[in-house]
Amino acid sequence: MSIPLSATHLRHLTALRGLPAIVDDEGLRIGHQYVMFFAEADLMRQHAVGLIDGFTRPDVLEVGLGLAIFAEQLQDLDVGTYTAVEPHPGVARLAHRRVLDSFKAPAFLHTDAWQSLTLPHAAYDAIMYDTWPPDRYADSDFAAFVDHVAVPCLRPGGRFSFFHSSSALSQSRRDVLDRHFTHWATSAYTMPAASVPPHWTKASCDFLVPIATKGDA
Repeated sequence: MSIPLSATHLRHLTALRGLPAIVDDEGLRIGHQYVMFFAEADLMRQHAVGLIDGFTRPDVLEVGLGLAIFAEQLQDLDVGTYTAVEPHPGVARLAHRRVLDSFKAPAFLHTDAWQSLTLPHAAYDAIMYDTWPPDRYADSDFAAFVDHVAVPCLRPGGRFSFFHSSSALSQSRRDVLDRHFTHWATSAYTMPAASVPPHWTKASCDFLVPIATKGDA
C-alpha cells in the first residue's frame, strides 16, 4: 500500500533529484555532500551477513541504494533475488553501472520513493533500510516504513536491518522494534581510524548493526 507524500517530502525529493550524483575515489556525492563512502564496505558486510545468515537463496529488498555497497556484499552470499528502491535517477544509473548490471542473481530496481510503491506482501526474507528523509522526519519515516513495508513485506521469520550511525538506539526506535518484531538485537561496529575518508560526513565512526526478526505466525 502506497503512502501519500507530504508537501515537505515532495519538496525534498524534488530538490534531491535536481542535484547531480557523482562517484569519486571516496564515495558518492549528491551535489556537494558525500552521502556514502567505499570505506563503509565492512559495515555493510555485517548488515548483509546478519540479515541472510541461515537462509537458502533469500529474496532481499534494499531501500536506499546509494553506492550499492550493500548489494556488492550479497554477490558471494548466494541470494535468490535482489530488489532495490532508489528515487534518485542519477544514483540508480551509477549503481547499475557499478554493480547491478553484473549482479549474479536476478536484480530489480524501482526508481521512486518507497512511499509511492506498492511492494508485494510476504515476498522478502531480508530488508535493508537506508534512506535520506527530510530534516526532522527520520524517526517518523522509520516508523511508517516498518509499519507499511518491513512487517507486511517480510515473510514469517524474515529479518529487517537499517543504517544507524551511533552507539545507541533512540527510545522511539526501540519502541518501534519492540512493537513490531518478536526479537531484535544490535551489534557494535567502529570504523578503524585508518579507514576514515578525508571528507567523512557521518556524525560518528561508531555504528550499530540492528537485526530484527519477524514472528513465524
